[in-house]
Amino acid sequence: MNIATTYKLANAYITSNPVPVKESVMWSRLRQGKKKNLLASVRRGVYMPVEVDNKFIIGCNAVQDGVLAYHSALEYYLLQTQEFNEMYIHSTQNFRPFEYLGENYSCKKLKFLNNVVEINDSSGYALRVTSISQTLVDCMYNINLAGGIEELMYALAECPADGIVEEELLHCLELYDNKSLWQRAGFLFSIFRKKLHLSADFFRKCKMAMGNNQSYIINPYFCNSFDKEWNLCIPDNLQAQIKVL
Repeated sequence: MNIATTYKLANAYITSNPVPVKESVMWSRLRQGKKKNLLASVRRGVYMPVEVDNKFIIGCNAVQDGVLAYHSALEYYLLQTQEFNEMYIHSTQNFRPFEYLGENYSCKKLKFLNNVVEINDSSGYALRVTSISQTLVDCMYNINLAGGIEELMYALAECPADGIVEEELLHCLELYDNKSLWQRAGFLFSIFRKKLHLSADFFRKCKMAMGNNQSYIINPYFCNSFDKEWNLCIPDNLQAQIKVL
């Protein structure tokens, strides 16, 4: 993140009448703000007001064009059982992991962004998060970053029917262009098809795109059952979990 961006946000929080200044002045004022305990150094070269302690806001604004992704997005939408102390952030620029206020922030780049949800509050700092539809597809693509298959199943079980858009799900799946993902998505969404009001056409398209190869929903070592409809190997404990949903 460049100095102009971090200065603009921090300065706007402190004063309602910002004026253009040289870069050297920006650095000087940011350091003065830190000395006066108005600003905190979030990571190298990035300062934010000390009052801003919302980890979602911090994650989005401590890096360039930050967007909450994977499990962090699930957590924002309250679709998780576990609260991690690691935030997964998509950014247009790679950044080194950093720690601030007990939270770890790491760069997890997405293949694409589609219909990002952006919320602005009175602090002037925007919160950006992938839509529920993209979040679920992203998590199916990388189940480890979802917190595991059980965490993903919980998210699907708790997802409100009006939280996803069928056309957006299909668009995200098409953008990934991954046959195994079509299988995983078809299988997982079929468990909740009535709850999420997904059409027969959605599953027809999943089957047309998935190809004929056998796939694994997670690491093959843990997959000891087989779903014939989706040609997908799954864990036994997932079968048991499905029966009680």
